[in-house]
Amino acid sequence: GVARPKIQVEVFLELLCPFSCRMYNTLYEGVLPALKGDPGFDFILHQTVQPWHSQCVPIHEAALALKQVAPEYYAEYVHALYAAYTAKAFTDEITIDKTRGQLYQEAVALLPDAVKDKSDEIKGLLDKGAMVQEIKWACKFHRARGVHVTPTVFVNGIEAGAVSSGWTKEQWLDFLKAQANSTIGK
Repeated sequence: GVARPKIQVEVFLELLCPFSCRMYNTLYEGVLPALKGDPGFDFILHQTVQPWHSQCVPIHEAALALKQVAPEYYAEYVHALYAAYTAKAFTDEITIDKTRGQLYQEAVALLPDAVKDKSDEIKGLLDKGAMVQEIKWACKFHRARGVHVTPTVFVNGIEAGAVSSGWTKEQWLDFLKAQANSTIGK
């Protein structure tokens, strides 16, 4: 048979957004395991800093630092950050009086066990401000793509406005199946 073209799904998420959290958890816990072994889909997470989540920058920086040091644990770490957010650890009300350094410490404490030995390297990147330029590039990228709210999803470079943060695993899989079927033979 003819192999179908790969479908690229770009997900723009804010790490302290409840709607992004809901979408990520559905993807991480349900959709991606259901698609495991299917080479036809490529999911890309783009961190999208939103100014109305006033303390989000240090959390985003920590995730970018982990991605730089141990990219294979990035998805797991983002999941841990969302779990902490769900447990109210990083809500605006809780973080309002915390310093950037305190937020770094809390974020680093959530590193996956497999990379705890790299925590000094990650802290070093954060303490030096090495992730500031990464944040700037992420902001420029999502602005250039026209992403203004989170979550926002693009499929093969086109915004998929119908996608909702409230979708179930089944709704995602139906949507992705339709995307795969529409690209066959093109």
